[in-house]
Amino acid sequence: MEDTIKVQMFGNFRMDYNGSPLVAEKMHKESQFNRLMQVMMYYADKGIAKDKLEELVIGERDLDAPHTALRVIVYKTKQKLAQLGLPGKDLIYLDGGMYYWTSDIKIEEDAREFEKCFEKIRELDAGASDKSDKACESSRENESENKSQIHMSQEEIDEQKLQLYLKAFYLYKGEFLAPYTGETWIAQEAKRYHQMFCECVENAAEIVRRKKEWKMLEMLGNYATKADPLNEWELLTMEAMVETRRYDEASEFYSKVVDYYLKECGIYPSARLMEILEKYSNQMNHTYEILENIQEGMNEDDNIKNKGGYFCSYPVFRGIYQTSVRMMDRTDVPVYLMLCTLVDKDGKQIQSENEMNKYSRQLKECIGESIRHSDVYAKYGKIQFLILLTGISRENCELVQNRINYQFRKKQPRASVKYHVNSVICEL
Repeated sequence: MEDTIKVQMFGNFRMDYNGSPLVAEKMHKESQFNRLMQVMMYYADKGIAKDKLEELVIGERDLDAPHTALRVIVYKTKQKLAQLGLPGKDLIYLDGGMYYWTSDIKIEEDAREFEKCFEKIRELDAGASDKSDKACESSRENESENKSQIHMSQEEIDEQKLQLYLKAFYLYKGEFLAPYTGETWIAQEAKRYHQMFCECVENAAEIVRRKKEWKMLEMLGNYATKADPLNEWELLTMEAMVETRRYDEASEFYSKVVDYYLKECGIYPSARLMEILEKYSNQMNHTYEILENIQEGMNEDDNIKNKGGYFCSYPVFRGIYQTSVRMMDRTDVPVYLMLCTLVDKDGKQIQSENEMNKYSRQLKECIGESIRHSDVYAKYGKIQFLILLTGISRENCELVQNRINYQFRKKQPRASVKYHVNSVICEL
C-alpha cells in the first residue's frame, strides 16, 4: 500500500498518515513545524521557491540570518517527521532553488482537490462553448437536429457540473486554515477560496432549482450555513421549505434565523435577508379552511396564555410594533417601547459569555412576571430585551422598571438592568 498523508486545510489544519492522525508532540498553533508543513503540504504537487518558502515561513520575524534559520527549520522538521514514523531521509529536499516534498509519500490535500473540481468545471464550460460555436456553423437544414443534440448535451454537462460542485461543496468544511488567518498568505488564500465556495453554492443551487430537487436545495442551505455562517445561506433552506409547502416549518425556521442573528451573534439580519425571508413567508399558501378552525389554530394554549406578558420572537415583535404604530393614528391609547440592557452590578458591560447567558435567562423570567398579560416582549441580541407597553403613562413605565428590578435582584444580585423608554410616537 502506498504511503499517504491526507491533509485538511479547510476549517482547521490536520494531517493523517496512513489513516492515523499525524500529531507532533506539543504541536502548538504557532510552531515552526506547523508553518513549514502547512506550506509544504499546500505546494506538495509543484514545489516552492526557496525565497518564497522563507517569506511564508519566516515572514517579517526579526531574525539575524533568515536563510540559515530556514535551513534549521527544515532540518528540525525532517527530524520531527522521522520521530513520527515517516520513512525516508529526504522528505523535504532542495533542488535548483526549489524545495520539494518527496514523491515516496503521496499527498491528498482538500484545497487542491477543491481547485481540481473547478478546473474540470471550466473544461466542461469550454467544451460546451466549442460545441455551440460549431453548431452555429452547421447548415440550416440540420438546425433542428443540432439544437436537440446541443440541448441534451447541455443537460449532461449540467449534471456533471453539479456532481463536481457537490464534491467541492463537501470538501469545504470552513475557512481555509481558519485558526491561522493572521498570516498574510493564508488570509489571501482564505478570501479566494471563500469566493470560490460562494460561487459553488450559487451555481449548484441554480442547477438544482432547474431540476426542482428541493430536498437537495435544502441540504445545500443547511450545510452551507454550517460551513460558512453569517453569509445568509439560510435563504436556500427557506426557499426549499416553501417550495415543498412545509409552511409551518418555514415559519418556525424564519423566526429561528432572525433570533439566531440577534441572540447568538448580536447583529441585526441584513435588509436583504429580511426582505427575502419575508418574501418567502408571504408565499405560504395555506389550505382552504373555515374561520372557526383557523381561529382555533391561532389561539394560545390555556397553560401558556395566563403566565404574564407575551414573549415572542423578534420578527413577531416587529410586526406587533408596526401594527401599534398604525393603531395610534386612529386612537389615543399611548404605547411605549422599553429597552432593557443587562450590565454588571457596577453598571459596566458583562464580559463573561456564561454570565450573559445565565443573567439573560433570569431577566427574561423577571420581565415576564413583571409586565401585564397584554404586554409583549422579545429578546434583542444577547443581553437586551424589548418590551411593548400599551395603555400606560410614562410615569407608570417607571413602576414597571421597579417591578422588574425587584424580581431581578432576588434572582441575581451580581447584575443590574439599564432602561431606555420611548413613546411609539418617538418623544425625542
